[in-house]
Amino acid sequence: MRLINRRTAGLAIAAGAFAAASPLRAQQDFPNRPIKIVVGFAAGVGIEVSTRVLAELLAKELGQSVLVENKPGASTMIAANQVAQAPKDGYTLLLLNIQQYNNNLMFRNVSYKPSDFIPIAAGGIVSLVMATSKTVPARNAREFIEYARANPGKLNYGYWGAGGSPHLMVTRLQSVAGLKMEGIAYKDSAPATTDLATGRIHLFITSATHGMSLMQAGQANIIAVGTQRRMAKLPDVPTFAESGIEGMPSPWWGYGAPAGTPPEVIAKLERAFRAAIATPRYQQMLADSASDGLVTESPAKFNEFIERETERWAAAIKPLNLKLE
Repeated sequence: MRLINRRTAGLAIAAGAFAAASPLRAQQDFPNRPIKIVVGFAAGVGIEVSTRVLAELLAKELGQSVLVENKPGASTMIAANQVAQAPKDGYTLLLLNIQQYNNNLMFRNVSYKPSDFIPIAAGGIVSLVMATSKTVPARNAREFIEYARANPGKLNYGYWGAGGSPHLMVTRLQSVAGLKMEGIAYKDSAPATTDLATGRIHLFITSATHGMSLMQAGQANIIAVGTQRRMAKLPDVPTFAESGIEGMPSPWWGYGAPAGTPPEVIAKLERAFRAAIATPRYQQMLADSASDGLVTESPAKFNEFIERETERWAAAIKPLNLKLE
């Protein structure tokens, strides 16, 4: 009987030692199976496309497949909730963007908190442009502001997605420039594009690629760009700052993991993201989409950037008094 007890005790000790070593071994072996990036947008959206390019590059760096799973809806909250509740092992990541952080400032019931995620690496900054109807007699943003001030309440702007980046940026523009315009909500950009071309709406803040296609088709003018520097493809169009429009926030994107993911895993992922983002292919993708690169020195620095930007977006959100369901 004593021999059996000794064997049992020995097995228990061995099992305990193995269990204690297993998490460490898993971290050292990471990754040993495919990784998933959950995206809160439908396929084909700009930063979703960027994520697919990055996933291919990450797979080469990590030696494992990196899959993209689309979970659109509820202002990216479906995707965020899924990742917040995922195992904290580095195999389920989230496409982070400013929307997930703004949601807590706009919606009554948000199931996750920003602290539920660890930022890993920045992907870039989405370039938005001010596109105006051909019916507006303004060649640049300064002239548009003067025209809008002279016609309070007579100009319309379009947006799709209450509380989305374009909506908030127009709100911020009106606040800093002292404008009064009427907003028209759309389900997506297609009907807004039509109304911009016909003059039903006079201003539409949209992506640089979409704005350039409207300009090339002769449907709109681009009077300012939201990049830090002038865009290479629009060298004659000034930035918001050059146009005297200060304090305009920029929509960014990046990648994160559930809070509680081991630091060693975060470090491996951060190195892989950094290497993938530095590749000529990713940099060319940024240039083709007219997006700005965003390099942060570490996950901690990326988190500091997010906190600063969230404060800037909050300044645009507060005047709206949004209490969305």
